[in-house]
Amino acid sequence: MRPFILMAVLCGVLAGQTATIALRRPDKEPETLAQLARKLKRDRTATWVLLEGARSEWVPGFRKALAADDELSTVGLPVLSLGSKSPLASELRIQQGWGTEARWVLMAPDGRSLESEAGPANPKRLADLLAGHGIQGRIRELEVFLAKHPGHLQAQETLLGLYLRTALVRTGQAPSPPPPKEADGGAKKADSEQFLPEAEDQAIWGKAARLLERVIQSGDWRLGPMWTWAAMRYPTGRLSPLMQEASRRALPVVEEALRQHPGHYQAWAVWAQLAENAGGRSLRNLMDSITPVPGDAEFVPESILTGYIQGARSRGDWASVVDLLGPRWEQKQEGDYKIVAIDEDGLKVDALKGQWDSFLKPLVEAHLRLGSTQEADRIVREVMAWMPSKGLPGWASALAANCGQPALAAQWATLAVPKG
Repeated sequence: MRPFILMAVLCGVLAGQTATIALRRPDKEPETLAQLARKLKRDRTATWVLLEGARSEWVPGFRKALAADDELSTVGLPVLSLGSKSPLASELRIQQGWGTEARWVLMAPDGRSLESEAGPANPKRLADLLAGHGIQGRIRELEVFLAKHPGHLQAQETLLGLYLRTALVRTGQAPSPPPPKEADGGAKKADSEQFLPEAEDQAIWGKAARLLERVIQSGDWRLGPMWTWAAMRYPTGRLSPLMQEASRRALPVVEEALRQHPGHYQAWAVWAQLAENAGGRSLRNLMDSITPVPGDAEFVPESILTGYIQGARSRGDWASVVDLLGPRWEQKQEGDYKIVAIDEDGLKVDALKGQWDSFLKPLVEAHLRLGSTQEADRIVREVMAWMPSKGLPGWASALAANCGQPALAAQWATLAVPKG
């Protein structure tokens, strides 16, 4: 059961105001040919459609070929995979008279099936098909546009997003499934990560790195809408020396923008990803260099802080976690909070769960990892008094056990929930 409605009433903190946040479900994949045609027309792009069958061994290789080939990845057409039981796949097979075998289809922007084969095809043949049908893709379309209008900010940012997404796919960091999680909820580190060789790095990330610097150094990047930076939410430069260096050179520009306007959310979002790409940057040092507007004590957006803490946990930078979250916990206790969380069926859920996951669990974990068990124990007991929760004993006990503290895990498992 997933909570889709969150109602938070911050009594005494928001001067009696009530904030209601409604989250819309993400758009569904097209289920009919008519829906697919509307989507293609709206996006103005051709699409590769992969129809899976009983024997689809070649399908993963086909996807990799689209991402790895320089010609095909530059065109950058989207790929829609349809399982054998998909209603859209069944309708398409019936319309075209195809059997149940796996096949690829090149769909035109108007929904017509341009080419199709029941089996793999080499990259050159696929590139020739695109050229024969005059399909150049959004990347080339924007490159030609920018050659005529070099100062067009929206085109630059849109092209940068496409460069980043394409490079992510080619380096196996595609923004589709989230990274696997450890038992304690932290991100799992890859077993063997290494930087790309220079030639490969240039081929995959060169255009993105150069355009990133061009956009940031222009100073106009703050004018664009946030969605143009969507690809920056992923680890775009983790394996690329070019992207790391471009991020390091761009960071001072963004940090100066934050000193001028600490409440600029887009600047924070861009800073967070640049800092991650650059191999880490001290959020505390940046905060200390900023003079916030009077009355705006917590000027770092919650989502930015949460993402930064996740990165610090994955790097084992426990001191930074304590440095950032310790003062926040002390401030939280001083506030008069009443939080009501309601799931989609109108039932109450544990009010502490979100607070625990977002900042209390990382703070307690950091103290445990640093050997400060007494401080961790103090915080857990204060949390129970602050917002009594039947779930806290189990959450805290599991965390202590995962951090190699069985005695503390046993104590926390028996925490009593205060009455009243």
